[in-house]
Amino acid sequence: MSAIIQLPHSIKLYRPENDTPEKPSSRLTLRQLYDEHLAVEVKTRSRKTEQDYQTILSDWERLMNDLPVSELSRSTLLEFRERLQLEKVNGKFRSPATINKKFRVLGRFVRLCWPPDSHNPGGLNLCDYFLLPSRLPEEETLPRIFSYEELNSLYRACDAQTWPRRNPAIIWKTIIVMHHCLGPRTYDLLELNWEDVDWDFKGLGAVSFQATKTRKLQRLPLAPVARKHLEKLKEVSLSSKKVFPGFSYSNTTTVNRHWKKLAKRAGLSGNPHMEDMRKTCNTDYNDRWPGVGDWILGHSLGGVNARNYYNPTRIVLKAVQELPRPSAFDSLS
Repeated sequence: MSAIIQLPHSIKLYRPENDTPEKPSSRLTLRQLYDEHLAVEVKTRSRKTEQDYQTILSDWERLMNDLPVSELSRSTLLEFRERLQLEKVNGKFRSPATINKKFRVLGRFVRLCWPPDSHNPGGLNLCDYFLLPSRLPEEETLPRIFSYEELNSLYRACDAQTWPRRNPAIIWKTIIVMHHCLGPRTYDLLELNWEDVDWDFKGLGAVSFQATKTRKLQRLPLAPVARKHLEKLKEVSLSSKKVFPGFSYSNTTTVNRHWKKLAKRAGLSGNPHMEDMRKTCNTDYNDRWPGVGDWILGHSLGGVNARNYYNPTRIVLKAVQELPRPSAFDSLS
């Protein structure tokens, strides 16, 4: 009679004991983890990215009493998220979009703490694996776009600006015109140097810079009205280096305060941001030449054809020269 062999209901895969390193016993904090394993890489990226990391570290230290990474778990992250939701910032609760963004940054810390595997080879095995909380539902909102009437009002309101002390009107007018024509991120524009301006490019001129967020090198042709404003600003500028002296990332508070004064003086409703100029630029180009706005903003079109076979130079140069401009932009004497 043959013997009956009973198999177990489940089969466990063999894993040698030394495949996964033992968890360190130290009470490593989130900030120590950042300093030892993330800081060098993060500091090579944009200042905004580094600021996002520093903010989440401060939030964690304040709201979770600097809980060590060995105690990271789904429940601790859910507790942290609830405390973020209940905390007011400048009298207002954080939006779901803001909290989701914070958790995208926090996720980088968590994955670093998980055990290493084929999907997470850099894991340090500082805590057990757990399922991350799902995203909070976000309200779908359309980007704010300035009408040509609002752009005219902004431009005219520049005449009453009082900061910076020298040449405030032409500086702010040039910022608005350049924003609408070229759509760079705010501080990619505000931190331009005069050496970044190529007056001879294609007979139009261009500005070149490395985008702080993506590290992409961009060269954007100048619309005639943008060139005219730059030339006027160059004539009166007291700086041989900076196009917009005083408008630096380190001076964000002052820049934002005077932007708000300008927006209020122009009669803009709601809470307009300087970055809304970038959204307006993208929309105005894409409404007339689909895809040009993406190229101007540095958002590469996908696909093999876009990367290797399509040269957008002619259509971009045409769009930059022919895009209708707010009438006030032509009033510069």
